[in-house]
Amino acid sequence: MVRELITVEGVDRSFGPTDVLQDINLIVNDGDRIGIVGHNGAGKTTLLNTISDQKQDVGDIDFAPGIRIAYLTQIRDIESDSTIEEELGRKGRQFQELEDEITSIEAQMVDPSFYEGDWEPVMERYSELQQTLASSGGGNVAGIAKGILEKLGLDQHPMDMPVSQLSGGEKAKLALARQLVGLSGIDVIFLDEPTNHLDIQTTEWLEAFMKDFKGAQLIVSHDRYFLDQVCNRIVEIDNLRAWPWKGNYSQFIVQKVASEQALNERIVNLEKKIQSTTGAIQQMKRANKYDKSISAKHKMITRMQQELKALKARVPKKRKPLILKLDAIDKASMDVLELVDATKTFEGLERPILDNQTLEVRKGDRIGIVGGNGQGKTTLLKIINEEMKLDSGKIDVSPGTVIGYFHQDHATLDFELNPVEQIQKLRPDYQYGDIRAALGRFQFSSDQVGTKLKQL
Repeated sequence: MVRELITVEGVDRSFGPTDVLQDINLIVNDGDRIGIVGHNGAGKTTLLNTISDQKQDVGDIDFAPGIRIAYLTQIRDIESDSTIEEELGRKGRQFQELEDEITSIEAQMVDPSFYEGDWEPVMERYSELQQTLASSGGGNVAGIAKGILEKLGLDQHPMDMPVSQLSGGEKAKLALARQLVGLSGIDVIFLDEPTNHLDIQTTEWLEAFMKDFKGAQLIVSHDRYFLDQVCNRIVEIDNLRAWPWKGNYSQFIVQKVASEQALNERIVNLEKKIQSTTGAIQQMKRANKYDKSISAKHKMITRMQQELKALKARVPKKRKPLILKLDAIDKASMDVLELVDATKTFEGLERPILDNQTLEVRKGDRIGIVGGNGQGKTTLLKIINEEMKLDSGKIDVSPGTVIGYFHQDHATLDFELNPVEQIQKLRPDYQYGDIRAALGRFQFSSDQVGTKLKQL
């Protein structure tokens, strides 16, 4: 018999006046690998947080007794001022509830009155918790995480290396290694964009890891291939609702296209039937002909209108296509920049991250920079953007060249600001109307433009 781990019934969630989720219904069974998909801002991460924290505004979220939950976050929980070893020693969320309950029982044990009551079941629970913590690796998080790091190819760095010196992809690997410790005793794992910043090799390793994981999984991801490889169910968040589908992502797309076609055909047929039935009633009235069927036809129209309203609520919102036009400055010279004999090393690495490299960029070039995590892709961009200096060699930027830089870790953003305030901070010369128009082109709604970045 299939074991129900989590039951979600009639759940709503809002932030201030903004509704994010409405009437969410979902059952998570043992063995489910559920991919949660939807456009940016649809409420995918909010759904994970609402379920895992049981923080719904309306409705019920029930967990099966005794289940354990882990959460791999979208924003990697990394302390940049720590070392790799210190970061590996930090315990993930999967151990928090265990240790909190252990601490609570230990606080009772020091009270002499505790032993005057029915203390034996509590001590049995205490022993059970200790065994679970030990068997899941809670006493050796750093050691187990180091083993995972080796599999992820990040063991070449010294353990005392500052986390701040790691690339974005390497930080993602570090967080992944730490958060994957102890999953052997976990019943449900929530993964929010788990493949962000991971190279192909690490993503493939994670795919295999999640396939072997025996518990249930809820995965938010835009990585269609990852969803195809891992998931056996899809939940689409659209129009504030959760729509369930069977199969992986590719199977979901086929089903969705067929479902939308059938939905549109049903809507058209209902509208025609309502129109023809209304016309028949009017014709009877014009003929001053009493017909007992008129009342029945009115009731039929009411039922069809109710069905039509429900069907139209299921029609996916048509989103405006994202229009992005980057206008380069009018520059006469074909030369943009040149990197000559560029070398860059980092303390603790056995080899230079860039070794005597030469690169020429010309007007009109579109260059893709590829490679595994930690190979120097972001370092190269930071050197070109003059955020980092070379150890030797030189970089020549042609006069009149203006460089724009989109950081992978959103380093230029202030997450305490809303989108309008952020743009005003970066471009104080912009008028409010121009800012709102620009945000609208990037599909920010009227509610989102006033929401802090950390809540988006």
